[in-house]
Amino acid sequence: MKANGPMVDIKKLQINDLELVRQLIHLFQTEDEIAQPTYASKERLLELLSNPNFYMIAAFQNGILVGGLTAYILRMYKENIAKVLLYEIEVRQEWRRQGLGTLLINYLIECAQQERAKKILIPVTKTNQNALSFYKAIQGNFTADDSLVSITIT
Repeated sequence: MKANGPMVDIKKLQINDLELVRQLIHLFQTEDEIAQPTYASKERLLELLSNPNFYMIAAFQNGILVGGLTAYILRMYKENIAKVLLYEIEVRQEWRRQGLGTLLINYLIECAQQERAKKILIPVTKTNQNALSFYKAIQGNFTADDSLVSITIT
């Protein structure tokens, strides 16, 4: 796959990519400016990577990890289809606006089609104008009608 510039490699991370998984989680947290990044245990990461409904996708430019995403396949019970929940997407600050986010989303769309998914659900806060603008720019049939309600469990 190619973005604006050098060749980009995108791949779904597997169990044998544990170090890349850790690097991608670190990228997510540092780009979100989390001061004290936290990491799941090796067992938890292996559990996630063993789950066929969990996707961790990484983008590399010239062999450097520059972004990635995580997503979950949600199987519907009424029909033999699925929906995809895009949980997190991030591109390193210095690599943004070069088409990498779009490549990641397009790769996820290809994966979703193989899973017979008909929709990608993307939780975004109303105040995150950068994210909303990004999703509007990459998909012509983007709708922001739905609300995502969260319930905090104590």
